[in-house]
Amino acid sequence: GRQKLNAMVAANFSNEYVLYEDAYTSLMNAQGVIREQFNYNQYLYETTLTTLGQISYSMRDYDMLSYNIMYVNNTEDIYRKRDGMDAEGKELMGSNSIYHIYSLLNNQLTGKHEFFGRRLFTDWQFSYGRTTSDEPDRRQVMFEKNMDGTMSLFKLNQQETMRYFGELFEDEWNGEVKAKYTLNKSDTPDFIQVGVSLRDKSRDFYSANFYYDVKNIYPIVTDVYDTEGYLNSENLMNGSITIDKNSQRRNKYYADAKIAAGFIDFEYYPIKNLLISGGVRYEHSKQSVDYWTDGGSPERAKLDANDFFPALSLKYTLNGSRNLRLSVSRTITRPSFLEMAPFEYQESYGGITSRGFAGIKNGYNTNIDLRYEYFNKDGDLFSIGAYYKHLEDAIENILEYSGSLMQSYRNVDKGVAAGVELELRKKLTKELKVDFNASYIYTHISLPEGGTYTDRSRALQGASPYLINLDVNYAPQFGKERKGSFSLVYNVQGPRISSVGIGGVNNVMEETFHSLDFVGTYDLNSRMKLKFQVKNLMNQKQKFSQKVADTGKKETVEYYKKGLSLGIGFSMDF
Repeated sequence: GRQKLNAMVAANFSNEYVLYEDAYTSLMNAQGVIREQFNYNQYLYETTLTTLGQISYSMRDYDMLSYNIMYVNNTEDIYRKRDGMDAEGKELMGSNSIYHIYSLLNNQLTGKHEFFGRRLFTDWQFSYGRTTSDEPDRRQVMFEKNMDGTMSLFKLNQQETMRYFGELFEDEWNGEVKAKYTLNKSDTPDFIQVGVSLRDKSRDFYSANFYYDVKNIYPIVTDVYDTEGYLNSENLMNGSITIDKNSQRRNKYYADAKIAAGFIDFEYYPIKNLLISGGVRYEHSKQSVDYWTDGGSPERAKLDANDFFPALSLKYTLNGSRNLRLSVSRTITRPSFLEMAPFEYQESYGGITSRGFAGIKNGYNTNIDLRYEYFNKDGDLFSIGAYYKHLEDAIENILEYSGSLMQSYRNVDKGVAAGVELELRKKLTKELKVDFNASYIYTHISLPEGGTYTDRSRALQGASPYLINLDVNYAPQFGKERKGSFSLVYNVQGPRISSVGIGGVNNVMEETFHSLDFVGTYDLNSRMKLKFQVKNLMNQKQKFSQKVADTGKKETVEYYKKGLSLGIGFSMDF
């Protein structure tokens, strides 16, 4: 009859090779002394599998039930060869093999229903998802360069020749029910909507290190890639190599987050050209991380909050193609489990160590946005907007030095972010169009005197002062069915703070970065299409720098090239 069944299945697999040649990383203290520095080549092979299934059924004209399932699996196989110096001044060469497996399985059941002559609408959804991250066997061997040009195993301690295993499981439940009642039957009806939502997310993380004691073997090392001649089962069996399994309580943590919310919102036209929309959301949230200190004592970091988040938006239509918009809202930025868990993670010997901060707090933002926009039937668009954000307890990535450099996270008391954004889309001819977007962003963080931060005032970490995007598209027609589309896409990102320095260590700055991509498609006919792309045509070095506190001199502490990416594809519709 009038019932309808819809079903869809999709699958996609892609892989990619990425090569970083002649990359460089170092760690510098407040006096400008390089504590570690390594040049490296990195070889990455990445795969991505995405599958999606959906089935939906309409029971009446205005009822719909739907079930969706999605599975994503991503792997990264990395080999890194490093050559440099550690904090003790030892000249070293390192061999690192790293393998990551990430997966996501998500199930969602949704329903839509209408009642009372299409005046009352209800939506509900329930979902369960599991995310996993597995690092099943990271391998590291460090070699020391000898005076005669040969190499030997580095034996300062057990941290150099090792294997690492880490597992993460995260389960998330979500549910939401909302009901909308329309107050009239116009083309743009006024309505009021109420709803409730629940979210429950838990994480279980565990890791173990296996340290190899290699003090009793003296291999002649000729090839850092080949360690089978001495790191083998024979030397394990005869006792030449012993293994210390380090699986302390501090190497794991458990985390949980629960959010219960209720909300009400509306849309109302007091006059034909003016739309007023808004609402308020109440949230009761709890977030905790159970962890163990370095001494093995159990601790808990927790956040417990009751918050109201109001929002109001005004849209005034000057005529059919011009709008003026104003919006005001309050939002929240919650720390991730990783930012909250005081668990130390170091991917390679001599590299930076990251550690969460148990005292991290929620960040809150008050937002004001004003925008003018113009558009026409040809697809041209012009808009200019300004915004202001007042930030409370903003979360930042920091860099501190206490014997060794550590990356962590902190809140700053107060800050502001304000900016202007211009967007232009113009069809120059039937076949040629230009998209342009530019943003100027001002951010300012004031810090108290006598605090741990190196600066007294600065920009917000992660915020560039300007962003520019330009897309030039040429789309010629070569016949009734043959046509092409060719685009040059340019982007520039201004300099920004990558990590904030504290305790006398200066900020690490990510320098200005330019990129240029070319993307083209050619329709052979109505069913067959060719696609080709060239990404990162400029292949610019991405650089990170840091000022020496004593001299003010800027030093490059890291750089790498992302490389040029070429791709060609063919598709056919049946």
